[in-house]
Amino acid sequence: MNENRQDYSSLLEKLDLYSILRDIVRNLWAIVLGAIAVAMIVNMSVRADFRNSYSTSATFVVTSKTSSNYAYSNLSAASTMANSFTNILNSNLMKKKVCEDLGTDTFRATASARVITGTNLMTLNVTSDTPENTYRIIRSIMYNMNDLTQFVSEDMVMDILQDPAVPTKADTAFSARSQTKKAFVLSFAVFALAFVYLSYRKETVKGEKDLEDKLDAKSLGMLYYEEKFKSPADWLRHKRRKYLVTELSAKFEFVERYKKIAAHLSAQAHKAGAKTILVTSVQEHEGKSTVAANLALTLVHQNYKVLLIDGDMRRPTQNSLFLKPDEKLKASLGSLLMGQANLSDAIVNDEEHGLHLLLNKRNYTNSTDIVSSDYMTRLITVVRNYYDFVIIDSPPMSLMADAEVLADLSDMSLLVVKYDTVLARDLNDAIDSLRDARAEFAGCILNQVHTLPGSRRTVGGYGGYGRYGRYGRYGYYGRYGEYGHYGKTEK
Repeated sequence: MNENRQDYSSLLEKLDLYSILRDIVRNLWAIVLGAIAVAMIVNMSVRADFRNSYSTSATFVVTSKTSSNYAYSNLSAASTMANSFTNILNSNLMKKKVCEDLGTDTFRATASARVITGTNLMTLNVTSDTPENTYRIIRSIMYNMNDLTQFVSEDMVMDILQDPAVPTKADTAFSARSQTKKAFVLSFAVFALAFVYLSYRKETVKGEKDLEDKLDAKSLGMLYYEEKFKSPADWLRHKRRKYLVTELSAKFEFVERYKKIAAHLSAQAHKAGAKTILVTSVQEHEGKSTVAANLALTLVHQNYKVLLIDGDMRRPTQNSLFLKPDEKLKASLGSLLMGQANLSDAIVNDEEHGLHLLLNKRNYTNSTDIVSSDYMTRLITVVRNYYDFVIIDSPPMSLMADAEVLADLSDMSLLVVKYDTVLARDLNDAIDSLRDARAEFAGCILNQVHTLPGSRRTVGGYGGYGRYGRYGRYGYYGRYGEYGHYGKTEK
């Protein structure tokens, strides 16, 4: 019994309801189209397999002539009449009489009688292949009614309450419509369940436990999703929020989560003697740039001297987080690495945040050659002796070799993993690549985790921290292994 409870509890932990619901909503068009296709096939099959048939009916009041208990006897008489009348209607005698009336050799119809529940009313139903034939047959049966009732009981009287009408619509149309609706509902449910199963079986990371079970790495922490826009007006103006721990709008839970991650990371770095920390991800839009910025800011608040380097020279992002739109750089990281500027001119002293920055505003198509140069090696050697920590924001690993090059120049690396996005096998391949580099691999940060309302744990429990937004936009990188579209670049 306890084993069953443990298995059920384990299944619930693995079942990420938000991910399942999101996958169903995203694939709702496929579910609906699939259900419509099945319904159309069923509709055509029903119409092809069934001949057109037409039905009509008449209603009778059945009463007993002699019984003193009027209500009971009438109900009993109606029940008796209906049970016996159906057999008589389909007997050879009745069919012979109807054929004589219609002047035909064959009886091409079915007839039945039933009682309306709780009443002494009986309905006579006739179905045939044409409206005219159906109407003529029921009229013939009603004409021979007195003779037929004698075979049941002479004590019963049947009075017509409602005459039959000539049918105008085929029964097959109603049958096809009903079967089509049932097929749509059933197939919709089947396709939805199929997507639930596929979502459950999808080998992506959906939680910290999932991260530790599926990846060959430990978790450094988890960050929740935050809305990208403060208001609908900001959405219309494409004005995204800056998710920095120093923002006045930053939630307490959001800041505390970064404090825990930074404390864990700094303790691990001190133990390993590491100063240069590389922050990377597998794909674009996983939020590694904002994670790198917030780790740098949090370490500053913990009284460390920190330099943040924007090593993504294909699509620099840190300048949009720390510089004003019209603010110019005296010298950039790119110009420094190409021997066109001095280090003192390239480093930006951000007095507002207490942080030092090496930024870019230009895009470089030959970024791998630049970061592989001796200038980059000398730069890292110089700054790691001057700062307590050097945080390097690198490009995604699936797009170019820059991250692996920078990992060989760093002391420690960490991988930002976006919730339910990248397959575990691709993440493990990236982890293996980082482990093969000179830098010690610290672990993974699970980012942009979604939960259903009311399902988060409290701050005291490891997961109850505020929601975390989509940070670190790179633009359009294209498919794996290709540089894709970065916008206009300069050499």
